[in-house]
Amino acid sequence: MALNIPLYEALKGQVYDIAQVVTIRGNSEAKTEGYRDLYHMIMSDSDHPRQQAFLMMIRVKLSEKQCIVLLDGLAKEYAGLDGWMAYVDREA
Repeated sequence: MALNIPLYEALKGQVYDIAQVVTIRGNSEAKTEGYRDLYHMIMSDSDHPRQQAFLMMIRVKLSEKQCIVLLDGLAKEYAGLDGWMAYVDREA
């Protein structure tokens, strides 16, 4: 999958408030705890309720296609995988 970086970054910006709500932190606090940012914190543990909450809440703001772009990008950036389905397969 070719990652559309400007769109992916824009989508991350659009859901940053959701990332803050589900982690109960900001980027600086996440960095203090050893994560690169809030998204790294969310992607670090697929069993943690914050990831499930994030997945549910982004659907309120983003279209299905936007969710796919965002989730594929998160899997690539934070897990080093080709897309969200590869991330799901690895975590299952």
